[in-house]
Amino acid sequence: MMLAEIVLPGGITFLLGLSACFVAGLLYLDLINGTIQAFTTWFLGSTIMLFALRSTVTQFLPASVEKGNTDEDLDAYDKIIDVVETIPTDGEGRVSFQGSSWRARHHNSSIPCMKGTKVRILFRENLVWVVQRLENQNAVYTIPETHKNNGQP
Repeated sequence: MMLAEIVLPGGITFLLGLSACFVAGLLYLDLINGTIQAFTTWFLGSTIMLFALRSTVTQFLPASVEKGNTDEDLDAYDKIIDVVETIPTDGEGRVSFQGSSWRARHHNSSIPCMKGTKVRILFRENLVWVVQRLENQNAVYTIPETHKNNGQP
């Protein structure tokens, strides 16, 4: 059980195995005898070790912790996507993004964006993606500060 800690990190299986070693020692010294006494001793020993020693063991055998980006909008900014429903100059159309159809509108464009053209995601306002046509591939756009963190400073 103690070797299983390599596959199942977290300190629990190591402490269960340590308790089993303790019971084996007590059986060897003839301080306990019988299956019921051995199981009861192992159960109580495991419970005590889990509560008393788990924090100590996890310092020496740390668990794998992964921290990732929780703001999905940050991953979407600057992605090139397809228009699936024409975006008029003064209204909303639809774009395909991450396997779904989303409402979208232009950011400062006087030309409608026809179905099948490519656009770049600039930011999102509520449930509407604000996009830019890809006429000029060298165009640089800076995302306004109010949209970088969903309007939060």
